[in-house]
Amino acid sequence: MLHSVDSAQQSPKSLAETTGFRIIKPDEQKIAVLLNRNARQVTDDIVKRVERIVGRDHVYYSHSLEEAEAFAREIVQKGYGTIVSGGGDGTLCQAINMIHRYIDESNRWRAERAERFGEEQALIGTPRFAFLRLGTGNGIGSVVGAQNALRDLKNLVDYLPGRTHELPLVEVEGEKCFFAGIGFDSLMLNDYNQLKEKTNNRFLKPILHSVIGYLVTLFTRTLPKALLGQASINVRVTSRGRAYYVDPRRGDAAIEVEPDTTLYEGPAMFVGIGSSPFYGAGFKIFPFASMMPGMMQLRIGRINPLVGVLNIIGLWRGHYRNPGVIIDYLVEDIHVELAEPFPFQHSGEALGLRQNINFKVADEGLKLVDFLPPRIMG
Repeated sequence: MLHSVDSAQQSPKSLAETTGFRIIKPDEQKIAVLLNRNARQVTDDIVKRVERIVGRDHVYYSHSLEEAEAFAREIVQKGYGTIVSGGGDGTLCQAINMIHRYIDESNRWRAERAERFGEEQALIGTPRFAFLRLGTGNGIGSVVGAQNALRDLKNLVDYLPGRTHELPLVEVEGEKCFFAGIGFDSLMLNDYNQLKEKTNNRFLKPILHSVIGYLVTLFTRTLPKALLGQASINVRVTSRGRAYYVDPRRGDAAIEVEPDTTLYEGPAMFVGIGSSPFYGAGFKIFPFASMMPGMMQLRIGRINPLVGVLNIIGLWRGHYRNPGVIIDYLVEDIHVELAEPFPFQHSGEALGLRQNINFKVADEGLKLVDFLPPRIMG
């Protein structure tokens, strides 16, 4: 009889180490495509063309969250080893969380059956994922070289098993993501969503439901609010694990900080966490996210909004350095406390008001199909 184990937050690998169970690795040559009908570029025509590439039986076309969750269960049960997400960053993170959640549920049930009845069990392993650039926010596409969705999918099918890129994940409120933020970015996302809701004109709708809509939102709504002080937050950030200050005075050297240290306390315009360098549209807001394995980047922005706009190219490319107004850390576990509740977002999805939030590097990272050509060594 096995000893009792708390498997609620354990990955298949860590649970296998605890219980001694073997892991069933899903077949990477079995490809499932999960499409979000609400994503900007997912149309009936795109769905038909995807079906011609992978076969109709392997395409899961969700119109609602409930339908997507049912599809996630079916995908896991059928043992797909490559799950292709068609949409934006939010769609991919939603797929990752649904798949991981169902795998966790299944493995807990298997561990409990083994403990209670002595049944020999095997755990379900985690599949790899692939990203099709079909949404508005496509930050992860810049990491893996995703460009043309249909061409990328055909290349994936033709050249399996293909290379993968491993990426750590941020865990917040029991969910996994690539980036999260509170401050100017989350306020702008709320403003953008309000703009979309009020845009019913059939000619303006396709324009404003795109990156252009974000720019319109920036200059007509969020920037004026910021200049009136409505984007400012008072925040305290405390490290609860390893942490390194990225010192621009020393060539962006990583300087270790003691655990349980207050990394920052005071006013800010932005507090962001990322395990991937990019927001959407190639905005490299976390240039140090890949600097150290097993860590995520914390960026605290105190920059004046107008100064930010004047330096937008440097900020966009990840080159802007000013230790007085941009403060960067590499961290593995932090607590963020705000003086007042403020809008919060992760993966480009507005999630309401928050005042206390914990972020940590997830126990299990993500394997993403890499569409970039291999680097030629010479």
